[in-house]
Amino acid sequence: MYIGSENDQPNRTKQVILSFGEMELYFIGLRLGYLHLLTEGELEKELSDLGPEPLNGHLTYKAWLDLIGEKRGRLKITLLDQQFIAGIGNCYSDEICFGARLMPTKQADTLDEGMQKDLYDAIQSVLQRALGFGGYMDQPLYKGDTFTGGYNNHCFVYDREGESCGRCGETICFEEVSSRKCFYCPGCQRE
Repeated sequence: MYIGSENDQPNRTKQVILSFGEMELYFIGLRLGYLHLLTEGELEKELSDLGPEPLNGHLTYKAWLDLIGEKRGRLKITLLDQQFIAGIGNCYSDEICFGARLMPTKQADTLDEGMQKDLYDAIQSVLQRALGFGGYMDQPLYKGDTFTGGYNNHCFVYDREGESCGRCGETICFEEVSSRKCFYCPGCQRE
């Protein structure tokens, strides 16, 4: 999304433009998504199948243990599952696995209690850190916006293929996991 005016708009294809007087809200890159106008009740129903929001205080460590204890599959894919936990995308899943020192390909049902705790702590710290830097976004939200997307320059592994790991010095690797980009450090993330 981008907020601007007719004279100040991104030079990209805009799928939807909402006008608010002289200001306009541009929706960019919705080719694979949808934009819905919903009532409050419809919105509640639409979002009802989402997993817990990790930073609102409802995802306590005890709730996390109940949640992760039932999961199978690779951590990367598990963290991307919005019905499992809401709001974690490609970038954050890699950064969380790095923070927990776990390979994104590790099976969720093989985590011991220490690894489950490391993963929970990494979810909390990575998302808080990302918020502090303005999150991961491709474009600024408005002209002169130097905050939105600031986390892009502070990622430890995401989009850092071939660079040295700041923690152990190994070379950061890239591979596709279930058709998703995946970045990790083979030196300090354990299987």
